Amino acid sequence: MKDNSVNPFVPIELWANTSVSIKDDEADEFKNADAKHYHVRYLVGESSDKTYVDSGDDSVEALNDTTMYVVPSIHRLKGEAFHYAVNEVHRIKGEDQIKERTKQLNRVDKCAEHEIVEVTFMSPGVECCSMSKDEADKQQVPLQYIAGYLLGKSDGLIKIARAKTEVSESNHTFYGNIHIIPEAVVTEIACLE
Repeated sequence: MKDNSVNPFVPIELWANTSVSIKDDEADEFKNADAKHYHVRYLVGESSDKTYVDSGDDSVEALNDTTMYVVPSIHRLKGEAFHYAVNEVHRIKGEDQIKERTKQLNRVDKCAEHEIVEVTFMSPGVECCSMSKDEADKQQVPLQYIAGYLLGKSDGLIKIARAKTEVSESNHTFYGNIHIIPEAVVTEIACLE
């Protein structure tokens, strides 16, 4: 299956301030340090929410807000539409939160090694929608699209992390949610910036 349709969902990078415990080598104990936690996700929906609140002077005021819905991966079965696991949808609420802590990423056709990439690969582990036994028997291995931080390529494997944490004090970076993908099943790698 060499169906390399461009994933129509927009990849975005999200971040939040956090605190992590790191080991202090000199004192041989743990201490808290400020950090930023980053994720790469796909935008699958947006909504505009209106809430009504008591203004305090016998009237009700309407407040408008925005919510983004994001997922960690997209997949596609041959001849079908693009899918994502509904149980993996995360919500980011608040217009200020969205503006200050998200960045839309663009796919770049030609590039050298890049920090953030989108990998398209054949993934038999992808869960899909409900179907009959006969429909399931006819299915092929789906393509899966994931975006994340390229950790390296070696021994015929590509290592991608979908999250990273940067510690402010020590300039250390830690990666999480790491996927190790055999290069033989990769159909495309696109750079994101």
